[in-house]
Amino acid sequence: MDVDPGSIKDRIVAGLDGLENRQLAAIESVVRNMHRKIEFRPGDATDLVTEAFRDEMSLFLVVHHALHERALNKENFEYVFKQCLIASGAPEARLNPNQKQAKFDVEGAGQRWSLKTESGDSMSRRMVKVEKLTEALWIRDSPTAEDCARNIRERVTPRLLDYDRIVVLRALKAGDMITYSIEEIPWNKLYSALQNETRTEIFSKRIRGGKQAKSFGADYPITGTPNRLFRMLLDTSVEKVRIWHALEECIHHGYWTLPASTPPNVAELIKPEQAELPPQRGHQPEGSNQEELLF
Repeated sequence: MDVDPGSIKDRIVAGLDGLENRQLAAIESVVRNMHRKIEFRPGDATDLVTEAFRDEMSLFLVVHHALHERALNKENFEYVFKQCLIASGAPEARLNPNQKQAKFDVEGAGQRWSLKTESGDSMSRRMVKVEKLTEALWIRDSPTAEDCARNIRERVTPRLLDYDRIVVLRALKAGDMITYSIEEIPWNKLYSALQNETRTEIFSKRIRGGKQAKSFGADYPITGTPNRLFRMLLDTSVEKVRIWHALEECIHHGYWTLPASTPPNVAELIKPEQAELPPQRGHQPEGSNQEELLF
């Protein structure tokens, strides 16, 4: 697309007339943040994050953090993801107009996408947390392990057929910097595990401090190994199915690192390469041991 910088600047200046001071301050913050540079580190996969996707994502992160210190939430990520697909050459990309009919979030590039977000200052370096794989109003009426297994097979597994790929945007803040990563939970492995490994005997209630947990959980193995692919919790407190999926079994699409807040002056913007970056995949924080799951 041809861009005439002079014409755009003229329209911006003309559009400032009549705006209130708070509106001008917001615009000034966005303009100031446009001078920052984001450090991008590509992942192993290349089919999703093209150069256009990378640049569009960077632009939206800059605009978001010009006005917010908190990470992108799920609703914002759905819109940004759609725009990134459009920038990558999928002009038909759209948000799901009817999630009651099908549970995908975005459709585009020939795929139906389920999008999740995860953020926190002490995010796991081993597990990707999905707080809601699906809602499950039936959990309170599933008092036995047999009930749980049956409902996973009959209610949860078929829901995965509503989408083709599962993408998680993770945001980790360390000091003045925030790092976003895009991790993809392999749909085929998740579906296969639910379909083939869901048995009554894997569901149980853990004992902690001499007390039995209120919710059933289950460990699903990586096919043909004793290692865990993910742990599932049937959370009775919120009636949702939650999973913690092994990070190393996810498809990594890349990192974006940028300052989390807006300094008063452009000169004070911290360059990503000058900041100490948080530990990422394959880098355990000092003093860490085998991670204890909370459910």
